[in-house]
Amino acid sequence: MSGAPNNRSDRTLAFVIWYAALFLLFYQFIARSAFPTVLTEQFMKYFQIDAVGMGVLASCYYWVYTFMQVPAGIIIDKVGIKALTTIAATTCAIGVLVFIATSNCYIAGLGQMLLGFGSSFAFLLTLKVIATWFPSSEVPVKTAYTTAIGCSGPIIGGVMVSNLVKEFDWIVIMRVFALFGLLLAALLWMIVRERNVGQKDHGEMSIIRTLNTIVGSRQILVLSTLSMMQYAPLSALGDLWGVAFIKKAYGVDASTATLMNNMLYAGMVVGAPTFAYLAVFWNSYKKPMMLGVSIAAVSMSIVIFCTQLSLWSAFALFFLTGFSGGAALSFPLGIMMFPKSISATVSGFINMATMMSGVILMPLIGYIINRSWSGAIIDGVRVYSTDDYRAGLMTVVIFLIIGILLSLMVEDRSTKENRS
Repeated sequence: MSGAPNNRSDRTLAFVIWYAALFLLFYQFIARSAFPTVLTEQFMKYFQIDAVGMGVLASCYYWVYTFMQVPAGIIIDKVGIKALTTIAATTCAIGVLVFIATSNCYIAGLGQMLLGFGSSFAFLLTLKVIATWFPSSEVPVKTAYTTAIGCSGPIIGGVMVSNLVKEFDWIVIMRVFALFGLLLAALLWMIVRERNVGQKDHGEMSIIRTLNTIVGSRQILVLSTLSMMQYAPLSALGDLWGVAFIKKAYGVDASTATLMNNMLYAGMVVGAPTFAYLAVFWNSYKKPMMLGVSIAAVSMSIVIFCTQLSLWSAFALFFLTGFSGGAALSFPLGIMMFPKSISATVSGFINMATMMSGVILMPLIGYIINRSWSGAIIDGVRVYSTDDYRAGLMTVVIFLIIGILLSLMVEDRSTKENRS
């Protein structure tokens, strides 16, 4: 049973609601990625923190976002999407306002936590819309486009922020961005609608039974951990350390470094639908997942360890790494394994594991960078060398190698198969 809209007006409404949810996803991606990557040095100076402190501050978002995934999925499955899209957008906006309220890093950490709380609903809400408003056959491709559009947020936002910060104070920029989030919350309340999929038996499944069903699945554990490994380049470089590493390794300005770092997201934008269509063409989830994580391991190794790369080669390799990250098909495969009434909880469990990459890698990389530091200080801020960054980013390659091994353990399924 697909549960698809059965007339043109319902079909149109489904797309409108999907686009509205995508806009929320796009917004929170800018907040969580564009600002920290572009303004890393400004944040470190403003809050008087070193690389470890910056890693911990950025990871405050990830701690809340990550561990809210399963609760957020349960809440979405039980409550619905309309009210939660508005609450999520409002909380994201308030989180940004709290972050810039003072130079106290602890209050800034609270702002990051609020942003993480609001953001924790965005991706799951979008997948819930797909699961309930579209037929099963469209889940892989629409999930891929969701990932692609979400990842375009840092690309557009990164360039926008790096250019705006040349003309305006970064605090003013973030304040305006927060106010726009409040406007978005109001628009979401007017646009988003619920849809009854008519599955009362599954809808009444208890929370304990739902969690037992998901956690008891060996394949969900494999898919979740694989997704975490695949996301490592984006969480480590794309969301925090990328711009700083590129500026030091290639001697370029912040705008060029931001553009190169955003090649990770540009690659994901292209790669996500490409690998989804490839999965449909091969009628296999496993084959594109194995291919993608293998390519990412090779390209990321060259970026981190090769000291003679030209600027254009580095651009191409960053794009290729992001492109191969588009093979993260754990979400559509996981969704297809369970009833649509618990699709948000399933997605939340996988996404929780995915975002653990940021929780682990951001502070870990900062710690390794700090341990490698030679002692140089300029204007009260520690100065790290290219080798310092390479030592820390080696952990990304390790994650991807583990991902290759996990991809071999995926039990394949047909992309033509209807949801369980």
